[in-house]
Amino acid sequence: MLEDFLTLLFPEHCIGCNKTGSALCAICERSITVKAHALGTTVATLFDYQNPLVKRALWALKYHRKRSLGKYFGIALYREFFKSVAQGNTRPKEAIVLVPVPSGKRALRLRGYNHSGVIAAAIVQAAKADGLVLELEANMLFKKRENEQQVEARTKTKRSENVAHVFGVRTGERIAGKTVVLVDDVITTGATIAEAKRALSEWKPRRILTVAVAH
Repeated sequence: MLEDFLTLLFPEHCIGCNKTGSALCAICERSITVKAHALGTTVATLFDYQNPLVKRALWALKYHRKRSLGKYFGIALYREFFKSVAQGNTRPKEAIVLVPVPSGKRALRLRGYNHSGVIAAAIVQAAKADGLVLELEANMLFKKRENEQQVEARTKTKRSENVAHVFGVRTGERIAGKTVVLVDDVITTGATIAEAKRALSEWKPRRILTVAVAH
């Protein structure tokens, strides 16, 4: 409600053309090419991070509190990777649990939210509208320590070292025997996702998949 009230006072402007009304207008949205890409058998992304508008939208979500863009990306991920499950005749036998990659405490203080959590919540809400139940564990994965932003680590080795043993897991028993879907914004070297999978694997999920907005 507070967000809606603030939007009335300070209308959003499109990050692409500056048109008043939304953070991403319909015209600019249609200019973004959806290009699903598999980064292996268990990891998939939806957009090209080199697209200037995609990059600008993700930065606006992360650093300028444009939460509506997280909802946009979440719905896009749902339509590409989950909607077919909702429409299929055979539903998965095991529960599907969405686990967003967490932000650090410092980022949460500045931003007020975990951007990957906003994306994951939008996926869950879109699924609910189609009658597909997805569980959301928004706070299961957490950062045990502050680390540099991955963008500041210039090499693959540095990125791996930067996130080594950075994640902890709360109430991990909730994912035992279930399908876990990690949700993140951008995958570059895959070091963050690999470390998140390592932490969650200790709790014996049936499998761990990953969807991300861009690569």
